[in-house]
Amino acid sequence: MGLWRRTRHKRALRRYRRAAEAYRLEQARWDRDAAELRGQLDVAKTFGGATVTDEPQIPLRLHPAERVFSVFQNVGLVESRSQGGHWEGGHSGFSFRVAKGVRWNVGATKGRYAKGQEPPTVIDTGAATVTDRRVVFQGPKQSREWDFDKLLAYRHASPEPMTSFQVSNREQVSGLLYDQDQAPEVHFRLALAMAHHQGTVTQLEHHLEAELAAHERDRPPPPELPPKIRTALRHER
Repeated sequence: MGLWRRTRHKRALRRYRRAAEAYRLEQARWDRDAAELRGQLDVAKTFGGATVTDEPQIPLRLHPAERVFSVFQNVGLVESRSQGGHWEGGHSGFSFRVAKGVRWNVGATKGRYAKGQEPPTVIDTGAATVTDRRVVFQGPKQSREWDFDKLLAYRHASPEPMTSFQVSNREQVSGLLYDQDQAPEVHFRLALAMAHHQGTVTQLEHHLEAELAAHERDRPPPPELPPKIRTALRHER
């Protein structure tokens, strides 16, 4: 093989190796999203909530027949100190990220909170319990309850990992602040709890199945090694 041809082959091989590394990273992201979707679908199909008998460490006194869908520790209670903010529109549903920015909405359109002059402030840190009837925050200094039957609007902030609620029995908007890596699980558990509350679990399952099927079709293709490079490599061996 001539010098010029070897140089061209080396350049092509370097391009292929860069493409292969990019593919490896993209495939790893795809695998993570696929695992998250499969896990969410499995939970949606098999988990109908827990009772104190199932999980004695549940920090909340439950109502008769109330079931718990998750308990999140070390979350912040946030409250808007501004008098100028207000909610516009909204629906008492929840949404959560399923893959690549796609969101599942339980219900109709989300409400939009028009901010006042001051941002929400963290006023306590504690545990948040999500049930099929409500979300309850319990901390050393404060406690809050957001009843699904009284929910007027909600908002998942972006990029801040925060969910705000407005309920009919409380004028002030408040909510939860959590770690960024908790956000997918918080959003999913809220959506699942609300689906049980609204009787829309089957619709949630069907949506997750459709998203998983779409995700499977979107699997990244591996890069192809150019035939001439493949032949040259065989000759080098």
